[in-house]
Formats: sequence, structure tokens, C-alpha cells
Amino acid sequence: MASDKALRTKQSIIDAANALVASEGIGALTMDNVAKKAGVSKGACTYHFKSKRDLQAALLENYVHHLDEQLAKHEALFEGDSSETLLPGYIEWFRSFDLDNHGWAAVGTSLLSEYCKDEELMKPVKDWYQKLYRRIEQAPKEKQTSLLVGIMALEGFFYTHKFGVDPVSPKMKRDAWKFMLTALSPSKAQTK
Repeated sequence: MASDKALRTKQSIIDAANALVASEGIGALTMDNVAKKAGVSKGACTYHFKSKRDLQAALLENYVHHLDEQLAKHEALFEGDSSETLLPGYIEWFRSFDLDNHGWAAVGTSLLSEYCKDEELMKPVKDWYQKLYRRIEQAPKEKQTSLLVGIMALEGFFYTHKFGVDPVSPKMKRDAWKFMLTALSPSKAQTK
């Protein structure tokens, strides 16, 4: 088992790689650049990540961990069962993301664009979406279509924002979110 120091070093390398991708793009992702950005030797970098591919896999796993954290954090703002909190939580997540995504838009766009054809690297991302869609399928039958339509609409908001092609005004977004909450998710979920 790795020591706390080793785990912190490994996470600092992942954080540095994320920051590098966010600021300079996926083309800047080299072991040398990451080590420099993390303030560690290249040897330390290759100790934790035997290859660039191992680092790429860790970045995608870290991205998925971020998705899990954000969805859980925003769903926790609401009371109700899972089928009642999913759409309001997703809307709150996008509202937060739209205001300040802390570089995750650039990281997500870079990683997904670069590795979308690589089944092995994309497995954690595909698994995350499978888990999300299983939640929709496990909702009461009468809520499934509404949840799917709402989540897919919000995915559209996320991706147009990530790719910098988001022409929708803040007012129009607020109106769309309100519509989704009232028309697609007329649930008992309450804000905590």
C-alpha cells in the first residue's frame, strides 16, 4: 500500500497534468512537462505513471471522479428519492459549471476529443454514463422519458459550453431550466 506522501505526490502529478491540459491543451501533455508543472523529477513522475498512457488513463479516471463528485454534490441540495433529485441536481450542476467550471471544460473537451476512439481509455467515461442511464431506467416508468429528455438536454448545454459554441443567453437558460423542472420533473424534490 502506498504511503500518504506517495498518494499526495501521485495526486499532485494528476492535478498538474490537468492544469497543463487546461492551460496549454492536450498536445502539451508530456511526462517532462507534467513533471516540471508538478515540481517533481521526471523519475518521480515515471515512478507513479510507468508510461504516458498510464497518466492518460489516470486523467480520465480523475475526470470521472470529478463527474461523480459534482453530481453527488448538486443532488445533495435536494430531498427526495433518486428519481426526484437527479434532474434538479443536474440543473444545479450545470448552473454552477456555467458560472465557473474551474478549467474542467477545457480538460473534459481535450481528454474526450483526444481519446474518444480509444475504447480502453474511454471505459471509465462510458461506465459513468452507463451508470447514469441505469439510474434513469430504474426510475418509475412514468418518469423515465422525462428524465432522459432532461438529462440529454443538459448534456447539450454542457457540451456547447465546453466547446465554446454556447450562444444561449443567461435568461433563456434560466427559462429552459425552469421549464425542465416544471414540465419534465414535476416531482416532490425540495431544496434542502
